[in-house]
Amino acid sequence: MATYYHANGGGNGGGNDWGSWIPIIVLFCIPTPVTWIIALIWLASKLRGGGKRGKNWQGGVKRHPYDIERERQAFVYGDAGRAIAGCIANGVPEDVAKDIYDEIYAFANYAFNKAHAVAYAIVCYQTAWFKCHYTKEYMAALLTSVLDSSEKVAEYIAECRDCGIHLLPPDINESEADFTVSGEHIRFGLVAVKGVGRGFINAVLAERGRGGPFVSFPDFCQRMFDAELNKRVLENLIRCGAFDSMGIYRSRLLEAYEQLVDSIAQNKRKNLAGQFDLFGGGGDQTQSAPELQVKNIPEFTRHELMTMEKETTGLYLTGHPMDEYRDVVKQCKAASMGAILSDFAQEGGPAIYHDEQRVTLAGVITASRTKTTRNNSLMAYVTLEDDTASMEMLVFARVLGEAGPYLKEGVAVLAEGRISVRDEKAPQLMCDRVRPLDQVKGNLPPVEGEERAKKLYIRIPSLDDPRWERIKLVLTMFPGTEQMVVKCEDTGKRLGTVCLVHPALIQELNELLGAENVVVR
Repeated sequence: MATYYHANGGGNGGGNDWGSWIPIIVLFCIPTPVTWIIALIWLASKLRGGGKRGKNWQGGVKRHPYDIERERQAFVYGDAGRAIAGCIANGVPEDVAKDIYDEIYAFANYAFNKAHAVAYAIVCYQTAWFKCHYTKEYMAALLTSVLDSSEKVAEYIAECRDCGIHLLPPDINESEADFTVSGEHIRFGLVAVKGVGRGFINAVLAERGRGGPFVSFPDFCQRMFDAELNKRVLENLIRCGAFDSMGIYRSRLLEAYEQLVDSIAQNKRKNLAGQFDLFGGGGDQTQSAPELQVKNIPEFTRHELMTMEKETTGLYLTGHPMDEYRDVVKQCKAASMGAILSDFAQEGGPAIYHDEQRVTLAGVITASRTKTTRNNSLMAYVTLEDDTASMEMLVFARVLGEAGPYLKEGVAVLAEGRISVRDEKAPQLMCDRVRPLDQVKGNLPPVEGEERAKKLYIRIPSLDDPRWERIKLVLTMFPGTEQMVVKCEDTGKRLGTVCLVHPALIQELNELLGAENVVVR
């Protein structure tokens, strides 16, 4: 606990408190170096006046309770001597003024001083200036700083997209170790490619600077063979698209690279053996790279290429699997996962979405695992990702039995359910319906001539009405994307959700609330 000091120098360590000298004397009486050192430090502190009024052992200033109360009185009631009018004189109620003072006092215990605040303000201004005038350079540096967080990288890439800046895929002749500016866009850094160490990247950059750009894939393998080039590194570079600029399909490179590396290794061994052969000759001759033998096979599909990029870099670089479903997502009024997560991450709490709100999400499944519940039934934890963020879905036995075949990695789905926020975790989706987007895409009517969506209005006395629990249960049986507005008569508030406006739902609501409290328009 903090110790406060009186004006006469009393308190712990006070200059006239002779009892505080006793421990120092005792320590000097113990004939050990350690105790003498402690006693000397203690004595020096006393002689420097460490026990003067208002100073604690850390050197910080502590106010006397009298001073705190005096400031409270001045804040609330005023102080004529210091020309302070006070809150009450300015129309602030007494209890409100006291609460404000308590809050200010509590904040003052950990608030920063002006110099600290000014320093951060300057950094903030400089950062904003760089982002405004050197947007590409700023975003490239920002991406480099968050390489360890795929979520942050995806967030900043989305911001780059909003600024009209594209992220170019890795290129063995143009990429540096970190993210760099390439023309009007940003080039992906080689250090972000999984399985490729910084030591090998530095060797690539050094060789590129010494011998010029790599003219072909065999040329790269030949020149980098002695720099700890292995098949795993080479495969990841191929899969992420680092050799696309050389004009050879990734499918053909993946088929032929092992044979090429083996040929280079064999030539290296022959060359080394020739150096010890008296009649070998040519041991010190520079050998050219062997010819790349490729098969005439087609390139991977666009989806397969993007999957490779995701596996090797953690990101979709040349596109996103959801690109072909943009129109479907728009028609289904699917919410953005990034918008949901950002809304719940706000310091003041969510402003748009709320717990238990029904939403529709569209994305690609990136992970799925099943678990047995206490009731010996199966459920699944499914990670769904769109081009803004990813969310976890909880799929229970009923939905799992219906949609199990669709819950596989790489499948684009439309999921409906309600938001669940528990135990300070990120928002999850309690899923009650899952459909493949390809199926939804085929069943959707054309945009032109589409009927205006119906909106359902109901009126209830209050949320405490026992019928409200029954209504929520009924709504789970009618998932959909049409708007529903619930008006509470006691507070006048309106709650919004989505459902399927079906005749059976209307009939059920009429029986519960009466036809006069149910309107569809």
